[in-house]
Amino acid sequence: MRLPALKHLLGAVQSLARAQRIFVLGSSALLASFPELGEAGGPLELSFDADLLVEPCDEQLAAMLHEAVGEGSLFAQRTGYNADILRPEIIATLPPGWETRLVKLDDTNAALSPEDLLVVKLRTGRTKDLELCRALISRKLVAAAAVRRRLEQTALDEREIRLVYERLREISS
Repeated sequence: MRLPALKHLLGAVQSLARAQRIFVLGSSALLASFPELGEAGGPLELSFDADLLVEPCDEQLAAMLHEAVGEGSLFAQRTGYNADILRPEIIATLPPGWETRLVKLDDTNAALSPEDLLVVKLRTGRTKDLELCRALISRKLVAAAAVRRRLEQTALDEREIRLVYERLREISS
């Protein structure tokens, strides 16, 4: 996904939802800090969705937005990209203080900071997420030390602590 596509998607969701704010929380959030990642050869070139947290949002609005701009919608068929509408419960998985580190996209919309996103990706641990983390660290767009500091501030259980630090070592070596 490219930054103009993300902004178009945000505009469509904004006009439908009349939201106070929209947060980009998935991989597409990186476009706010590094638009070049969506260009040809970039790790987001083949990403066609954006994970969006609309504020405020209830189940009825989320269902309407999914039908309008979600996967399989006419919007997605026409544009080639779509929105995954997240529920407010997702906030519990984000590092503490994430709201203070948001990267502004415009007057009302913002994206998760790269370091916060990497914490989420390390916790999830899917192969594609770890590959994205590795790409950002190897390109020196995000420092492993900054991600480690963010992890230290995040509440993790004992099993998760071992996993995320092992994953961080693996992708930053």
